[in-house]
Amino acid sequence: MIFASFVMQPLRSLLRRPGFTAVVLLTLALGIGVTSAVFSIFNGVLLTPLEYPHPHQLVAVYDTQPACATCPASFPKYHDWVQRNQVFQAIGGSTQGSVVLTGSGDAVRLRTAQTTASYFDVFGVPPALGRWYSAQEDQPGGPKVVVLNHGFWMRQFQGSSAAVGQKLILDGEPYQVIGAMPANFTNSRIHLFVPLQRKLDPSTRGNHFLPVFARLKEGVSVETAQREMRSLGAALAKEFGHNHGIDVRSYADVVVGQMRTPLQVLLAAVLLLLLIGAVNVANLMLAAGLARRRELAIRLALGAGMPRLAGMLIAEGLWLAAAGGLFGVLLSRWVVTAFIALAGNELPRASSIQMDLRVLAFAALLSLAVGVLCSLFPILLLRRPQLAAGIREGDVRGGSHSGNRTRRVLVVTEIALAFGLLVSSALLIKNLLLLRGRDAGLRTERIAAFQVALSGQRYSKDTEATAFYRSLHDRLRRIDGVESAGLTSHLPMVDFGWNGEYQIEGELPWPPNEAPLVENRWLHGDYFKTLGVPLLKGRLYDERDGPGTRSAVINKAMADKFWPNQDPLGRRFGQGSDRTRWFEVVGVVGNIRSLGLASSYPFEFYRNIDQSPFNRMTVVLQTRAENPLSLMPVARQIVASLDPALPITNVQTMEKAVSDSLGRPRLMSALTGLFGALAGLLAMVGVYSVMAYTVNREKREFGIRLALGADPGSLRTMVLSRGLVLAIIGIALGAGGAAMLTRLMASLLHDVKPADPSVFSLTALAVATVALLASYLPARSAARVNPVDILRSE
Repeated sequence: MIFASFVMQPLRSLLRRPGFTAVVLLTLALGIGVTSAVFSIFNGVLLTPLEYPHPHQLVAVYDTQPACATCPASFPKYHDWVQRNQVFQAIGGSTQGSVVLTGSGDAVRLRTAQTTASYFDVFGVPPALGRWYSAQEDQPGGPKVVVLNHGFWMRQFQGSSAAVGQKLILDGEPYQVIGAMPANFTNSRIHLFVPLQRKLDPSTRGNHFLPVFARLKEGVSVETAQREMRSLGAALAKEFGHNHGIDVRSYADVVVGQMRTPLQVLLAAVLLLLLIGAVNVANLMLAAGLARRRELAIRLALGAGMPRLAGMLIAEGLWLAAAGGLFGVLLSRWVVTAFIALAGNELPRASSIQMDLRVLAFAALLSLAVGVLCSLFPILLLRRPQLAAGIREGDVRGGSHSGNRTRRVLVVTEIALAFGLLVSSALLIKNLLLLRGRDAGLRTERIAAFQVALSGQRYSKDTEATAFYRSLHDRLRRIDGVESAGLTSHLPMVDFGWNGEYQIEGELPWPPNEAPLVENRWLHGDYFKTLGVPLLKGRLYDERDGPGTRSAVINKAMADKFWPNQDPLGRRFGQGSDRTRWFEVVGVVGNIRSLGLASSYPFEFYRNIDQSPFNRMTVVLQTRAENPLSLMPVARQIVASLDPALPITNVQTMEKAVSDSLGRPRLMSALTGLFGALAGLLAMVGVYSVMAYTVNREKREFGIRLALGADPGSLRTMVLSRGLVLAIIGIALGAGGAAMLTRLMASLLHDVKPADPSVFSLTALAVATVALLASYLPARSAARVNPVDILRSE
């Protein structure tokens, strides 16, 4: 009997109202599904522990600079940290590079991690096969050994144990495979691990290239390590006079990177969306309850007690929530897959995202909470006076004043929540538009780029490397359809991380930890012409700047920093504490946002490869073709004719490189824009349902007004004004919540303030307009009431 009353009877009641049930299920499935999907991502990226022994002990150690709070270390600084720290049980470094694999088939470029031997001790993950390299093997001139990352091991050797002892020809040199790592070991995009084998050179103290990681000693906290290492940095600054700021951060935070705040914002956004959906469902259930007052009153008169009726209504809500939650969980799997594909490389720890017990429990609790919450409002109708009124009035005009007030309160709440979400999405969209409108400092139209990295003994001498790139440039610029060609070591928006500290000749050294970090760039050919970077002063490189010369072209940002309000031409600067080798400024060029459109202009120093060769260069071609990549087959043939063992990689257009630098802002604006649109749609449905119900309930009053000579237009205006009043109240209440939510987003905004008045004003206008549109059909219905029909029904 209890089972029939509290389980089957509510289910049969819902099945008798398929339209109502379908709308509620769709709303709940969408809200719970999207929320569960984002929580699944939030859980996998932020809450799931890293797959290492004692992951809380893992930290990243940074060299801090005035313009860079998370810089890699130089090798001398890393050596000092190893020798003098008191807080780490292991500390190691790893920098990325690439090699060319030759042998059977075409040459293939592979990504490498060049690490210290101690890198393995930091993470403490045993090899899946073989061993890691030893400290003796990590010495300059040590043996050529390699450890395979898991993915490459599977592809190249099908996971065979016979891989150990095999030879790989890397950059023309035989390397012996000594081990392979499991799937959960560090960066899955790395193919190979090789010993760093770096020589300790004190003159390179200002060359920052080595990211450093460490494992804390037992009982040492991150905060303790920060204090100790900052104290060590101060001592090193006094001893050496360079920037020696040090910071220690949790490795989990480093892995997550800058996605923590975006994920928090997204989770807040979908929770708001779910709340809006729940309010909408509560409104629908309240409307259904108002329509059923006569039925409920008769049940009460026939002996059903208040608790039994309340239990029936709660059971209906739980049935709807359970079914909506089930469909939502199924939907969330698709949403997660789509999100990961959309986010691409912007999303860390994608392999950790799964529908685990925590996510399922979260979805179940959401469903339960929504079911109970939405059931509470129809229960308000179970007061005896209201049910008695239901018997007297019947179903046609049934509707208590308190029930209608509750529906209006729910709609106002819905509008307020939607307004907060819409403001947030509008801020992010405006932020993206302004970033896209920023001056990148370079031309992007019809420019193709690709990378060539020299390898093997053939290029062991600087003259051979320079000769190759000279020949390559000479042939490429003659391709039919190419207007100009240049080469650079670091393609703007794509390649970073080669920088150093420089002092000005004749000036006092920069104060400790205040030396600006200057990005180093190598170039050849018509690089500036190809990218449309203007020459502001002096000259560019020419035949005067051959081997042994030390002329320099710098950007305007560096000129303004080093020689403010002065002419930089002829001035000299040198690296670190070296006072014997100076670079002389011969030209100043315009600024490029090399680190991305969302970043400021860095200080940049350009070198000619004739003066100082670089083994990896990116070619940029300005073409006349609509599709600049159409010239890539010819470019490949030219590279192969010079050296068949060299592949070209990282083929892309400059437009794509610039666009990709906005990957995270674009992702955030797209997702919050979608959530905002859904919130606006739900709010529109809420306004429409309330106004339609109100008009239906007040048809008698409208008919009498019209019979007494009222203008139909005045009735239409009255209904529209009611909808507008609901919107205005919701906007006013939502503005405060929007202000709090947008503060959370401050770090995601660049050229937009969280309290941007234009965004708030336009969003308010949009919400008010939507409310008027939602009220239009009910308003038209009110104006078309036939007084004769109304009076006849009386």
